[in-house]
Amino acid sequence: MDCTFHFSSATQRLLQLDQQKYSQYIRSRYHHGEHSLSPVGQGCQKSRLEPVECRDLLVQNALFTGDLEMVQKYFTKSAAINLIIETKGDELRWTSRKFGLWSLSYEQELTTPLHITASRGYTDCLRLLLLRGAAVNFAPGGKTALHEACAAASTDCVRLLLSFGADPEAVSEDGYKPLHLCKTPDSFECVQQLLQHGASVNSRTEEEDDTALHVAARHGLTEHVQLLLRYGAELEAMNEEGQTPLNAACAQDMFPLWGTLQLMPSLQDTSKQRVNFLS
Repeated sequence: MDCTFHFSSATQRLLQLDQQKYSQYIRSRYHHGEHSLSPVGQGCQKSRLEPVECRDLLVQNALFTGDLEMVQKYFTKSAAINLIIETKGDELRWTSRKFGLWSLSYEQELTTPLHITASRGYTDCLRLLLLRGAAVNFAPGGKTALHEACAAASTDCVRLLLSFGADPEAVSEDGYKPLHLCKTPDSFECVQQLLQHGASVNSRTEEEDDTALHVAARHGLTEHVQLLLRYGAELEAMNEEGQTPLNAACAQDMFPLWGTLQLMPSLQDTSKQRVNFLS
């Protein structure tokens, strides 16, 4: 009887590694190249900048609560800074233990102090970690802290990470760039920051082949759409399903009619193309 279950390939490999090989695994987790997710940033030669697993609950609690005083205490100038923290994800998976018994458990995910603080908007803690030398493009869990900050619509954290050299074109393990994760009205300034720092307005997601304009239109983000068009977003770009951004918006049942009608004129005015409102 096959009792296998579906962890991600990264988690399967991690569970098979012993503690002595952990750092070697992290260093080789991603290939090096343009916009690749690198485990350590440039110049991380000193031992304190090497990836180290952290299971200290006090340190984790300080990070998750944004306790700046405690973060300053734990992350001194001589302390290891690029910690790897294993956390429970949001998805439940069936897992097989001994004697063929199955149980539901949360999938494990890898994160870092930078990711935790960026995703929760703890700007002061994030700044401290960056000043201590945290690798800004470190991505042991398959995405950078910039991905996290954009998904959380944390504009101050996005601005801070970009000022420290975060790559606006970094591709996550799931095939998304930070721009593709700006899906809420609050993320408007995040989009502005990304575009001002060189993010490609017409970059595509790897699986759906969506552009940022598809994402914004699908979620009814009129201001995002107008901004993206001003930066040269392609109005007629088609994704994997053959949808243009306007098609993607209209295909969503959750997108109310008034939102569609509000979106269409903005597309028409900005792109100077005609849009027929009546079939």
